[in-house]
Amino acid sequence: MEMERPGPFSVADVKPYAVPGSLDELQGPDHGVVALPKDVAWSGRQEFDLDDDYDRAAMYKILLEEGQEADQRRFLNWRILRREWRGLFPARQVRALWEDRFPELRSA
Repeated sequence: MEMERPGPFSVADVKPYAVPGSLDELQGPDHGVVALPKDVAWSGRQEFDLDDDYDRAAMYKILLEEGQEADQRRFLNWRILRREWRGLFPARQVRALWEDRFPELRSA
């Protein structure tokens, strides 16, 4: 009997991602330089300037993909997230989780 091999997968397919219970919980800063903890920004730089479009998008992607709920509540700002959702490019699984939890992001 030949065993069937599973299809290819990535870590993103099986990784548990954090999503807060409410967007209102996201009360992070809306400007200035932010230093993320090493356990969140483990793969490189840790400081991001929220007044710089590239830095802000990079920080939000890291927090969406690597942050725990406490990190997301501390560093994400719901106004920025809603305003810039379309321009953020988290892993597709992350986007789907957040849009399922917060349908208003789909129309943002």
